[in-house]
Amino acid sequence: MRRTAMLLVGALMLLAIGAGVVFAQEQSGSTQDEQTITPDDNQVVQCHRVPCYATGNHDMVYERVGNGKRDKIFLRGGDDQVRADHYRRDRDVIRGSKGFDLIYVNDHDRRDKIWGGKGRDRCYVDHRSEVGSGCSVVRVVR
Repeated sequence: MRRTAMLLVGALMLLAIGAGVVFAQEQSGSTQDEQTITPDDNQVVQCHRVPCYATGNHDMVYERVGNGKRDKIFLRGGDDQVRADHYRRDRDVIRGSKGFDLIYVNDHDRRDKIWGGKGRDRCYVDHRSEVGSGCSVVRVVR
């Protein structure tokens, strides 16, 4: 009986911690006006406003949180990865730069547009019409 009670208390604590993390993420996405950047060479950029800019290093760039939010993301060099494939009913516009970039806009709508840069970019889309130019490899993901 005691072991069951301890397991139940442990599970409730983990649930409370998880709920706090989700709440904190929701709050940071709705109240923060700047993009979030970590201080490493391989940086993570969480977009919070339009337009959103990469740093010029090797960045992992995430679109703004929420369905229906239009994003404009500009890369500035480096080997970047853009993840604008999570939220639907939006129009994401991505402009690449030099470097080997991976750009994902396969979010189950055909409203996005990608212009790759001078490097060798791989673009993952819902439909070929989402590619403007500059993608060395185009993958239509369904």
